[in-house]
Amino acid sequence: MDDGVSEEDALNRHYALLDVLLIVFWLLLTGELIKIFRGGEISLYTLGSGLIGASIVTFTVHRFVIRGEERKKTRLSEYLNSLKNVLALFVDVTFKLIIANGILIYQSLTMNIEPKVVRTKVTLTSESEVTLISLLITLTPGTLVIDVEEEGDTYFLYVHYSYLKAENLSESIKESIHNWDSMIKGVFT
Repeated sequence: MDDGVSEEDALNRHYALLDVLLIVFWLLLTGELIKIFRGGEISLYTLGSGLIGASIVTFTVHRFVIRGEERKKTRLSEYLNSLKNVLALFVDVTFKLIIANGILIYQSLTMNIEPKVVRTKVTLTSESEVTLISLLITLTPGTLVIDVEEEGDTYFLYVHYSYLKAENLSESIKESIHNWDSMIKGVFT
């Protein structure tokens, strides 16, 4: 690093910072932080469960996201960029889940189902990333990843859709998968 701090020390500081931020976030979610500011006492159960949960999340994120192969985040801006991608992915997946549920309800009421299998390329490079995108696609109602094919450093997903009548719909779904692809890549790199 430029400021004389070793990369390992920087990672340990960021590990501790992430743990503290998650605990504060937990205390905000549970309302305990407001209770403390009003002069009340904090619940030991809430504090303990927050500490355990924050430690598990921090360890997992630190192990699989921050210290991934050839992916070492050393600056706070890199963490914030990953957080931005996590939030964007969460919002996009939630929106897609709502729309897919509506489409699936319509399909089941009208029995207008035309299933298709589409092969799509993803630019993700690790098995963890491909697993995550496969799980997100399978989570979406009416879709299922039925196979993952690896050709060298490239992965292809075979995705079953309950309704793909129009050709432009197929391209739209591929574009959606590629958006998730880039968001996941932004989280892990």
